[in-house]
Amino acid sequence: RHSADEIALMQRAVRISEEGFRAAVLEIRPGGFEGRVEAEAERVWKSRSARRPAYPSIVGSGPNSTILHYPRSERVMQDGELILMDMSAEFAHYAADITRTLPVNGKFTPPQRKIYDLVRQAQKAAFALVRPGAYFEDIDAAARKVIEDAGYGDHFIHGLGHFVGLDVHDAGAYHEPLAAGMVITLEPGIYMPAEKIGVRIEDDVLVTETGAKFLTDGLPREADEIEAWMASRPASSGQR
Repeated sequence: RHSADEIALMQRAVRISEEGFRAAVLEIRPGGFEGRVEAEAERVWKSRSARRPAYPSIVGSGPNSTILHYPRSERVMQDGELILMDMSAEFAHYAADITRTLPVNGKFTPPQRKIYDLVRQAQKAAFALVRPGAYFEDIDAAARKVIEDAGYGDHFIHGLGHFVGLDVHDAGAYHEPLAAGMVITLEPGIYMPAEKIGVRIEDDVLVTETGAKFLTDGLPREADEIEAWMASRPASSGQR
């Protein structure tokens, strides 16, 4: 578990990371480069005194959104695709870990929206169980049940989350109950290579004395909020 001072540093890492996301979203458009999205986020982090990314940034559009650790960020984004951004800053040695999945043209297609809403529903089911005394396996199972019941269990191909701290995948006893002061990620995802649809939503969650709270509360999560976020960008965004 983390002290109040440590949690404050992690919250700062989160806020810097969120600033990077808000800048990076200005580079998302059909015909734009994945690499510019990544570079803009990392530029902002460094300008806010974050020494480096907390881990190698994953920025993948279209088919690359279905690759869990896509490393290159070199593809041109296309109209009608999704872009998955798993990227965060490290501040004073403490990590953040955030993923958002957005429509490149600002609007989800009906199939994309269906998958996105399902992933978000799974995250909500998991979050509802986070509290002192809860077990990671039960939280994971709650998210997995939502996705399995909808018929997409084979497409959720990783664990629900992990501890966060001095390392993005911090040390922790996964078989022991959670305690107040721990920080974990909740990151359900569905990956469908044939459809070129990959969706992951990842947030950092602090276990409190009575339940849990999102440290990553500065970025939209719901599909409607995501579309509104994209629509609110300046008309010249991505054209610099």
